[in-house]
Amino acid sequence: MANLRQYKPLITAAEVISKSFTNANTDPYLISDNNLIITELAHVKDKLGIKFYGELKEQHNNGTLTANNSTFLTDYLNDCLAWFTRFEIINEIQMNSTSMGVVTSMDEFSNVVNPDELNVYKQDTYRKAEIFLKDSIEYLNGSDQSGMFPTYETHKPCRTGVWKNHGIIMYDSIYTNSRNCGYGDYECNDRYNCGCNYYEGYYY
Repeated sequence: MANLRQYKPLITAAEVISKSFTNANTDPYLISDNNLIITELAHVKDKLGIKFYGELKEQHNNGTLTANNSTFLTDYLNDCLAWFTRFEIINEIQMNSTSMGVVTSMDEFSNVVNPDELNVYKQDTYRKAEIFLKDSIEYLNGSDQSGMFPTYETHKPCRTGVWKNHGIIMYDSIYTNSRNCGYGDYECNDRYNCGCNYYEGYYY
């Protein structure tokens, strides 16, 4: 597998600001390439799967995006990346590391929000990012997108065989749940990871 860290981020600081910040004058230097990479690794890479993520990274870096991948990146994934990046840098905008320690960023014309207000702000930012992520995954999984993204691996049957849960013998399904649970690459039959907690028709 190629070294994906050699490729530039899928989104720029300027795009993050234009898509997720109300203040268009936000300094793009607050958003480093490392912040953008952290966003990809923490929130997007696993959802897309390593093959499709790697394909996007390489094509984007080399300027060879296919028409389908370009549409997905521009119309869907970039909104998701922008809001997750905003979520990741909120603390850095709020605070600065100095030789005197960590200090709060403020000037004579501003007031620092209290921790509860900051937490609400972060939660709302994350909620919006999740909306865009869900929309991106639904686009990839859409029935009319069949064959458009060959390296994207959709829901698969998880494990086969027999296993025990608190002493009760359980059987893995050989089928993939056809409904979209909205949790990206997690399978609805995945008893460990899927956020919808659906497995073999039972909630647990």
